[in-house]
Amino acid sequence: MQNSLKPHRILLLLSIVFTCLFAGCKKDKIDTKDFKIPRIMVESRNVDYGGTGGNTIVLPVSGARISVNNAPLINEFQIANVELVRVELGMALLIQLDGAGSRELYRSSVTNMGSRLVFTINGTAIGARRIDGAIQDGNLYTFVELPPEELPELVADIKKTIVELRKRSSW
Repeated sequence: MQNSLKPHRILLLLSIVFTCLFAGCKKDKIDTKDFKIPRIMVESRNVDYGGTGGNTIVLPVSGARISVNNAPLINEFQIANVELVRVELGMALLIQLDGAGSRELYRSSVTNMGSRLVFTINGTAIGARRIDGAIQDGNLYTFVELPPEELPELVADIKKTIVELRKRSSW
């Protein structure tokens, strides 16, 4: 009689183990259309050495047209934080980069002096600044062409996106 219970126990144990494994591995579905994915593009000098191509983006208020490479200079995984800060000329975004992003920004700010860095959200340009010197500390300040009342919510959404993307990349 004892031997006949053993297969049932093994089957029960296996079903519990598989249920726990699959329930634990299930990923929460988060709608990525709500993400605010920040990237920094560098102005193209119309020379396509790397074959990455390029495109022209337009800033929303000024209508400035800027040719940029398709590949971002800084991607969303290299942006450590974004803050809304008051500077001498008004409200700006402070984009703080991780180590790899800081090094890439430094190299690019040296080699692309005079070009513009374009800040995009989900592929849409919202701000740009001219490179006027080497950026060594990984802190990029930029003004954006959005109404000031939208900036606190934008910064909060970018921060949420950065946290969520980091969580997902560690899966």
